[in-house]
Amino acid sequence: MGKDQRNLKGNKDHLEYFRIVNTGVLLPRKKTIHNQNNNNQITKDYYYPDYDKVKFTESEVRKFSLDTYGENIPYTDGELTIFNNYLFDFWGYYLNAEGLALYGHLKRFAYGTKDWCFPNFELISLKMDKSRPTIHTYMDILERYGFSYKFNVINHTRAGTEESPIFKIRKKVPLLTKALIYGNKDLDIPNDAAPHIKKALKKEQKGLPERLRKEHEKYINMNERIEIQEDIDFEEIYKRWHEYGEIIKTSKKVSIKKISESKVERSMDEPEEKLLKFVKSYVSKKISKPSYDTWFREVSLKAGSSSITIISPDEFAKEWLERKYFQLIQEALNKFGIEFENILFDTHMKNNYPQ
Repeated sequence: MGKDQRNLKGNKDHLEYFRIVNTGVLLPRKKTIHNQNNNNQITKDYYYPDYDKVKFTESEVRKFSLDTYGENIPYTDGELTIFNNYLFDFWGYYLNAEGLALYGHLKRFAYGTKDWCFPNFELISLKMDKSRPTIHTYMDILERYGFSYKFNVINHTRAGTEESPIFKIRKKVPLLTKALIYGNKDLDIPNDAAPHIKKALKKEQKGLPERLRKEHEKYINMNERIEIQEDIDFEEIYKRWHEYGEIIKTSKKVSIKKISESKVERSMDEPEEKLLKFVKSYVSKKISKPSYDTWFREVSLKAGSSSITIISPDEFAKEWLERKYFQLIQEALNKFGIEFENILFDTHMKNNYPQ
């Protein structure tokens, strides 16, 4: 930023904009626990999700525009906060009344040609009579459908203090995609998705209710120049956008993945490789990518006459898979059509597998 150029917050401070990204890696930490049985203290290893910070320059944040994605409804947006009826008639089903109200509060601050704002969420929560957690829940919904996108902010002029985030705001209302209008039955819902995201995904699977769908078709028929896109994956768009940022590594990380690379994995035959490929493909559609990368990417398996053994890189991963993902793995094996009596769990460090 030049000496005389003001930042997005209207002053000349040196601001750094960033996003927090889950790396899919778990970091080991030791924790001392009091053992009530013998009144001694024991140390156990726990693993916590690791995050990277993706940093963006002032010019990159200014260039980023949500309005470049999707087909927008043709209308002029001036100094007033304007909402096309299309937003209420059709987007309201996905954003809900709270999401619409929140979008209104954000857009009113992105006046004129501005497509960003840094609102006071405490004030907005009072105006909407909603708790702060509820407000952040609907911020997730707005981001999912490309109506807002958050950049965290650090002020280096003021000793690196973290300030309120900047939000890029969509100024024009986009048309629904065909996937949102008619539904996407092939859309999978990750088991570990947040409840409000699961609810949104269930709606996306079904599409608009029949009556709204018919009303939407009337709208399209009255506007011949409108072209509806098949689908827009904002999650993928945001991932691509991260490539423009600089990933900042804040610590020396020892990950489960790195640990597993030094362990010996027993080779699989061709049928086992096909089975593993199917299981991984099935699971990857049911859980989030960070969870899949953390727990399943390094997994292998061995098939005995009556048992399937899921082989993990270490003891912690083995226990986690058995406790959290047993049913999902069982479901995948059943879909493949293989006959088995038991699902067992082991690590790469061991050599004896049930036959």
